[in-house]
Amino acid sequence: MSVSGMIVPALRSRLNGAVHGPGDDGYEDARRVWNGAVSRRPCAIARCADVSEVQHALRTAREQGVQVTVRGGGHNVAGMSVGEGALLIDLCGMRTVHVDASRGIAHIGGGALWSDVDAATASLGMATTGGLISSTGVGGFTLGGGAGWLMRRFGLACDNMIGADLVLADGILVRVAAATQPDLFWALRGGAGGLGVVTSFELRLHPVVDVLAGLLVFDGAETADVLRRFRDVVADAPDECCAMVVMANAPPLPFLASDWHGLPVCIVAVCCTGDVGIGERFVEELRRGAAPLADHVGTMPYVEWQRQLDPGAPPGRHQYWKNVNFERLDDLTVDALARAATRRPTPLTELHVQHLGGAVARIPLAETAFTQREARFFVNLMGAAKAPSEFDALRSWIRGLAVELSDHALPGRMPNFSDGDDPDAAHHAAGDQARRLRELRSRFDPEGLFANPRQSAGNG
Repeated sequence: MSVSGMIVPALRSRLNGAVHGPGDDGYEDARRVWNGAVSRRPCAIARCADVSEVQHALRTAREQGVQVTVRGGGHNVAGMSVGEGALLIDLCGMRTVHVDASRGIAHIGGGALWSDVDAATASLGMATTGGLISSTGVGGFTLGGGAGWLMRRFGLACDNMIGADLVLADGILVRVAAATQPDLFWALRGGAGGLGVVTSFELRLHPVVDVLAGLLVFDGAETADVLRRFRDVVADAPDECCAMVVMANAPPLPFLASDWHGLPVCIVAVCCTGDVGIGERFVEELRRGAAPLADHVGTMPYVEWQRQLDPGAPPGRHQYWKNVNFERLDDLTVDALARAATRRPTPLTELHVQHLGGAVARIPLAETAFTQREARFFVNLMGAAKAPSEFDALRSWIRGLAVELSDHALPGRMPNFSDGDDPDAAHHAAGDQARRLRELRSRFDPEGLFANPRQSAGNG
């Protein structure tokens, strides 16, 4: 009998949630993730509704000798939530969000999306650092660090994690916090997982209602000048302000002249919290220089801004990404990015430049497993195509650009923007951090129950 033939009945005898095996109705849809280039076939998919079902699924996997992956939102570009021949534990039934307003804490189910969190916290005038795309899962985003619009003022998502419930490989549920499990607490904050199944998070909240946010759209021919202006302005940016440059073909923005739709542009996206005057002065500095084709910046609810970029990231496209980080953006790097923007291999491919610093940089490197505190800029090379036939050329181009940019880059990568052929988080770290993360994974998962899909087949 096949592995699936044994594990599916064993799971169904213990779980109330849906269990899918190959050939079952719903299996093909259930195995898909956000990145259409990832096509792996797990031996079974178990949709767990609570902690006890997660424990049962892990015990069944151990009994059957099957590795495990975990899916929250399934948004990771490397498809880390699904492994070839592994058991996929799907947490989509665990999306509840409870807000303790008096303590400023959100209790978040392991399968929640950022749209769930933003909706629950916005009604109380609160927020925490979340993903730029609202369909991103809280779990993978937070475990990988979590860079978002609020990070320069309030830290990364992992910096705001104050506790978690974690089911270990042996099925035991542990409460992870600084005082109770300091090693696990360190590793969960930026170590990219691999230590168990986080069934709930506790994240610190902050007062956030309205933000000054929006887009400045420039002619793509002005990219080098826009990048230099951005680099110089953000060097002294207040913590309240966060911005990103996007080199792309113009989407059909209603406030941009229609004859520009589909043509190369350079977009500066900005989000400022707190004092509106601080934000207005920051945006005014970004406006100087090249005249924008469109200027659409204003005050809006933070929860509304969190949905603004969703249309540009639908599921199913074939994606291949690389991440390169910098302490500074010198003119050679700016010029290389500007040249690359003119020869992107597909209309959907985008190059993103975002700045860190602020609260992110003030946390000591050794305090968490996140390794890129010294980076002031991170560049994401985001290859995307609708047709699978475009994927090989797309991947080759992104790889080549990453190599070109790496001459002036910092070592290491940000796990949330690394693709399937990049090393995992233990290799992104350096020295003591890398050793500590490997030792913790070995201690808490000695049999290697949690699969590393980076080594699995099927990622393009």
